[in-house]
Amino acid sequence: MMRFFFSALFGILLAATLASCKHIDKYRGGQPSLLAVAGDKKLYVEDIKAMFPPNITQADSLTMLHSYVDAWVKKELLLRLAEDNLSSKQKNVSALLEDYRTSLLVYRYKQEYIERVDTLVSEAECEAFYNDNRQHLTLHKPVVRALFIKLRKNSQHLERIRKLYTSTRPEDITALEDLCLQAALKFDHYGNRWLTLDELTKDLPPQRGYEERAARKRTIEVEDEEYAYLVAIHDFKERNTTAPLEYEYDNIKTIILNQRKKGMIQSLEQRILQEAVQKNVVKIYVEN
Repeated sequence: MMRFFFSALFGILLAATLASCKHIDKYRGGQPSLLAVAGDKKLYVEDIKAMFPPNITQADSLTMLHSYVDAWVKKELLLRLAEDNLSSKQKNVSALLEDYRTSLLVYRYKQEYIERVDTLVSEAECEAFYNDNRQHLTLHKPVVRALFIKLRKNSQHLERIRKLYTSTRPEDITALEDLCLQAALKFDHYGNRWLTLDELTKDLPPQRGYEERAARKRTIEVEDEEYAYLVAIHDFKERNTTAPLEYEYDNIKTIILNQRKKGMIQSLEQRILQEAVQKNVVKIYVEN
């Protein structure tokens, strides 16, 4: 019923103005264009015209209009219910509003203040944090450093690549790279970074036993109907063991920066308190 009312009353008036990216007319017949009434509250076109983005289509403008007016009416009706049914004490929200305002202003100032923090974290700092907190840096999933190769099963280079992909000899590595540039659909050593075994195997045919093969054989060789997949595991760390430093490096940097920010705020609070006490701006009568 409400949607029919909106379409009948405002469809012709608003569709053209919104769809053509012009301002909504403030007045119709010398009177403000009324959209809805809820009790003693009224919603006019000029109250909402700023919410419509430029170049909006006629259909989207009407959808936005219906949605906004519907939400506005429901909010006003709920507010009316609250006003009629809550006690005076329950309706007194001035203290809550002031507390919210105080918290918001203090939060915004703190956020602006900590933007001055030194964001440079050295490798030495990361290593020191890692060594001091190894017991808390436990892997929940196995991680690997690996080489991943995908190529067609009928590739003439498959057998040669199979012989080379686990080798650590520099000349074999160079030959492997040359061959994979010619034949492989994917050839990736992931920048020699640590990644979870799940990240590695998501591009493999779904099978069981990948973790065991990675841990024991340090190779994974599988095929599907079209492709052969060769994975050489250069390093492997089991779950529930200490995570490698390189794997945790970014997290450690974030923790160190957060600690700096926390320290900055604590120093700020302590400094302004001491200065205020010295200047008799603050007096504390609570005994220690």
